[in-house]
Amino acid sequence: MAIYGDFEYHAFNDIMKVLQRHTGVLFMRTALAGRSVELHLQQGTLQAIFIDGFPVSEPLRVRDTVAQLVNGARGEYSFEAGPTEYHFALPVNELIREALSGSAIPEQQLPHPDTRFEVVPSARSVALPEALRASWASLSPLLQHGASATDLSGQLRVSLPEARAELYRLRAAGLIAPQRAAAQAQVSAQPAGPVRRLLSALRRLTGGSSA
Repeated sequence: MAIYGDFEYHAFNDIMKVLQRHTGVLFMRTALAGRSVELHLQQGTLQAIFIDGFPVSEPLRVRDTVAQLVNGARGEYSFEAGPTEYHFALPVNELIREALSGSAIPEQQLPHPDTRFEVVPSARSVALPEALRASWASLSPLLQHGASATDLSGQLRVSLPEARAELYRLRAAGLIAPQRAAAQAQVSAQPAGPVRRLLSALRRLTGGSSA
């Protein structure tokens, strides 16, 4: 089976619905600002992505690529049924749903591109949402010592809007905080030392406010 068309007449989301039950490769010659994209699909599951012939495996970049296609795929496309390469297994419907929900985040709620975030001390005890597991595994090492959306965009080669949206999601999940707030949380979580306890006791005895 072969399908041909142009995104001028068919939305990317509609094409993916048509291909939901098929296995093969969707090739888009100039879909991303002139770059070619290949999606290897197996009955509604994305198994590999290639941009200009090079594989994309980093989870955040995979999601960013799908988001860019959802929001603005351009040019001609063709689908050829047949064998596919297997690099991962991600439900296409879920990726599209995440892309649509990410584009709906109000601009004023997204972090500033240069605000640096880091992992909070309590991150290990947070119940990690399933949708964030893959990206958290790759992003948490970069966020250990602080990183901004601009940093992540450059290091991972994802769009700045997607990097900002992902930091928004991680912050909403309680995994990261702006560096200053995270540092304050770490200090407050540490037990008071002997000197601090003594000063607190003296303030109480003299009627001062406790530290």
